[in-house]
Amino acid sequence: MKLVWAVLVAVLVAGVAALVWPASERPVTPPELAETRPQAPSLTDSRPPSARIERKSDGSIELDGRFVVTGAGTEQDPFVISWPLVFSASETIDAAVGKLATPSHIDFLNGQWVQISGYLAPPLWGEQTSELLVMKNRWDGCCIGLPPTPFDCIEASLAAPLKLGAQHAISFGTVRGRLVVEPFKAGAFLLGLYRLQEASIAEMKSP
Repeated sequence: MKLVWAVLVAVLVAGVAALVWPASERPVTPPELAETRPQAPSLTDSRPPSARIERKSDGSIELDGRFVVTGAGTEQDPFVISWPLVFSASETIDAAVGKLATPSHIDFLNGQWVQISGYLAPPLWGEQTSELLVMKNRWDGCCIGLPPTPFDCIEASLAAPLKLGAQHAISFGTVRGRLVVEPFKAGAFLLGLYRLQEASIAEMKSP
């Protein structure tokens, strides 16, 4: 009987102590036993903002208040883009320090059908090619002209092979296809950025 009363007294004392013991002195629940609560979303979003798109009265589109494109971005009516727009990716990309994010107006074009005019040359010479380099500057692939950079050159994968003329001949033309924006680097060097898939030549001539 004494043992029973001793247990009851001990329980009563423990209850009273729990009520009067300051909360700041109570044992802290170990982190692994504490309730896991969902974290509030960060107020800082590292993703680039969406492009500011303004439709003009003539049907053209102005991107970020700087670049005007025409067309609808479809295979039948591609966006007609310019080399200053293409080159603007150099404003945010610096492969040497690992910065590969593209501007918002470039992100807007990713996956869209586009059309651009420039100098054309195959990566390798032969009787025909299924790939072309579309470049801002004139270059024969070897010795004549200014070699391209990833910011002023687009690699085009042609939907149908193209017969080639004389080696080192320089052509100028208009190419359309689905634009893929995908920075590719090796070490501190940016090796590629733009590709055109399912590309076709709308027009080609000697410069």
